[in-house]
Amino acid sequence: MKKIFILIFSVIIIFLITANYLKGTKSHYYMFKVTDALFPEMISSTLRMISNNKVNSKRIKNDYNKFFLPDTQYARLNITKTSLDFIKKSQVGYLDKLKLRSFYIDIYEDYLFVMPKNATFYYKSINSLLNKDKNFNEIKSNINGVKALDLFIDGNSIYISYIKQVNKCKYLYLAKSQINFKKLIFNDIFSISNECMNNIQAGRIQKIEKDNISYILLSTSADSIKSKDQRDNKPQSNNSLYGKIISIDQINKTYKIYSKGHRNILGLSSVDNIILATENGPYGGDEINLIEENENFGWDIASYGKKYSGSKGDYKKYEDEGEYRDHSEYGFTEPIFSFIPSIGISEIIKIDNNFDKDWQNNFLIGTMNYKHILRVKLNKKYSKLDYYEEIYVGERIRDLKYDVKSSTIIMALEESGSIGLLTNLDKKGK
Repeated sequence: MKKIFILIFSVIIIFLITANYLKGTKSHYYMFKVTDALFPEMISSTLRMISNNKVNSKRIKNDYNKFFLPDTQYARLNITKTSLDFIKKSQVGYLDKLKLRSFYIDIYEDYLFVMPKNATFYYKSINSLLNKDKNFNEIKSNINGVKALDLFIDGNSIYISYIKQVNKCKYLYLAKSQINFKKLIFNDIFSISNECMNNIQAGRIQKIEKDNISYILLSTSADSIKSKDQRDNKPQSNNSLYGKIISIDQINKTYKIYSKGHRNILGLSSVDNIILATENGPYGGDEINLIEENENFGWDIASYGKKYSGSKGDYKKYEDEGEYRDHSEYGFTEPIFSFIPSIGISEIIKIDNNFDKDWQNNFLIGTMNYKHILRVKLNKKYSKLDYYEEIYVGERIRDLKYDVKSSTIIMALEESGSIGLLTNLDKKGK
């Protein structure tokens, strides 16, 4: 036992000395990301505290009046997590060294559907999840070997956006299937197969109704620009479908550009034909946007963020004579709100007024790097953010859904590869 103690103590000392030596480098960042993945939260957090005690002491003092789930300012919540054993890091991991388990969720009747990034499909009743049953059922499909970007269920139809790669080129597709618990047969209903991309993100799907016609909205991302001095002309060009929201007629499959000037929309909400999008900025400048047809949101000309570069601290502004480029000054639509620093903004959903008497007309927004849920209240015109509450979750939140029947907030947590369920302890029967 004494030898084991000496060995463990020696390893910790070596680890802390190495961490101090690498401080401020990318290796230091990844070192602690690997530690987070390998060790329980208590151990990895303790190592962080010891290795940088001054900074972390200040962080603790700075958490004044900030709530950590299940506590919030008003509501008393209960959180449970169900790990998803079928989500394998080797199949759906990204960011290479971290191998995060990314997946998407949606609700069909009383069932939660889960789609990992490798486009496999699983389902389970929400009631069983609430009763801590971990067993999911798999659904076969005719989609294989692709990278999925979103899952959207509308009535008895299920839509997915996904990437096909041919040689070094990536192309974006939208496919549809009727829901069948034995096998899903997808047919492509839209594609951008004539524009070679280095990288494709976004891919969020929603639905709107106009003049008694149903349209599917699909978000597309800007391209990956490696040089800080290089521009991406696609979001501002009507000759490209990237950096846009595309409107697709569900009957005749015709499409058009609904809005443009987008960088990377990772959240899309349609409630009563009010379209809200959450969009990743570059270094700073994550946005909440009210999407209206034919609007231009400015990327890559206007942003409240800065361009990435290879060197720490060397960031180039979106600037003109030293000033940040306001969207409206250049004829673009201003965001409802912009976050500096970036929070890794993800999905946005609306919850009903039955969830909690103090959470009326609220939206919830997930974050990834920031690892919080934001409870958001917008004004009646959706032109201003009245307030938001930060609630710390402690994991990257890739997707969010709300089940009306059980008044449950459902989160896709991609660090642990688990479903998070938030329920209100003050609701009857809880």
